[in-house]
Amino acid sequence: MKRYVIFGGNGMLAYAFRNHDHFKDHLALDLPECDITDLKRVDKIVSDLKPEYLINCAAFTDVTKAEIEYDKAHIINCVGVENLAIIALKNGCKLIHFSTDFVFKGDKDIVYNEDMITNPVNHYGKSKLNGEEALLKILPDALIIRISWLYGPNGRNFASIISKMMLEKPELNIVADQFGKTTYTFDVVEATMNLINKKAKGIYHFTNEGVSSRYEFTKFIYEIMKKKNDFNCNISPIKAAEYNDPTPRPTWSILGTEKYTEATQTVIRDWKVALEEYIQNYEL
Repeated sequence: MKRYVIFGGNGMLAYAFRNHDHFKDHLALDLPECDITDLKRVDKIVSDLKPEYLINCAAFTDVTKAEIEYDKAHIINCVGVENLAIIALKNGCKLIHFSTDFVFKGDKDIVYNEDMITNPVNHYGKSKLNGEEALLKILPDALIIRISWLYGPNGRNFASIISKMMLEKPELNIVADQFGKTTYTFDVVEATMNLINKKAKGIYHFTNEGVSSRYEFTKFIYEIMKKKNDFNCNISPIKAAEYNDPTPRPTWSILGTEKYTEATQTVIRDWKVALEEYIQNYEL
């Protein structure tokens, strides 16, 4: 019997869980072995293993594709989550699920706390919000952790993509009028451990501290990369309207983390500290 079963086990967030000592007593599952949209398959796995926790790292995360593949996004991000809730309830397991800042409209210069009204502007955000609602309807004691602008090793993310591009291209144009808070996968795992230790339930926000735009984030990546590589790349700010992507996105998507820090009595690392650790320690 394993204490933790991790779904989406080959993904970027699951990688951090699989490599953390607190979660070493785990079984990580992914396609094709286990599809969270297959209720019978999930039921058999969980019924046989009888774990204490289900950790759901499986998700449809391509925001642009979700606009044209909404049915697929909904099935994974909502129906799949609903399946996990049904099975967790049946087997007496605790369920931990990860959601997103995109459940908010993000059009006002405010910090979004867990109790604020949700109003997603795109299909990805809608599918994730539907998943939250389906989960809490079945399993009110579940733990949902909303994160934003996630990056880390063993996955395609903005930091890994842009670091490669700046080594290959002399110039980059980066959106400077959309703001958010970045989140390092290994810090998410630490936060999850802290919340488990406090027997937390309901919705919590977790991100690294500090607000940035994609442009500011990229400029700091460039500063760190220059310490490791002899190269030059001219990075210029542009407006979102100038970028060739019609997908609606929040312009100001800042998750407040006060509920988390008060519950756990921990200090969250600054985004620059976490980002430098990632770039210095992993091959991007």
